[in-house]
Amino acid sequence: MRQIKCPDCNETCIKHGVLKSGSQRWFCKHCKVAFTVKINNLSKELSLFLNWLFSTDIQADMPGKGRTFRRKTAKFWSIWPLPPKVEEVHDVVYLDGIYLA
Repeated sequence: MRQIKCPDCNETCIKHGVLKSGSQRWFCKHCKVAFTVKINNLSKELSLFLNWLFSTDIQADMPGKGRTFRRKTAKFWSIWPLPPKVEEVHDVVYLDGIYLA
């Protein structure tokens, strides 16, 4: 059985009932705080986004016409891949064409 630690004091917690939604509540005897543990699906959503990005699928063919997919993966559109660092000096300036001001 896994041991849940308190997010405030890092002490071991005990079960403290269940929420209406079915989530387990936890209680810290040390600092008297009740909380629920959130599941981090970020890596699963990133994998879903990258699989779609490098495939030939279109969002219109997804369940719900892609609305759920767009909502879950909206945060990944703001991630810009960084170009590799070039240590060599050249006489030519290379621009990527994304943004020039």
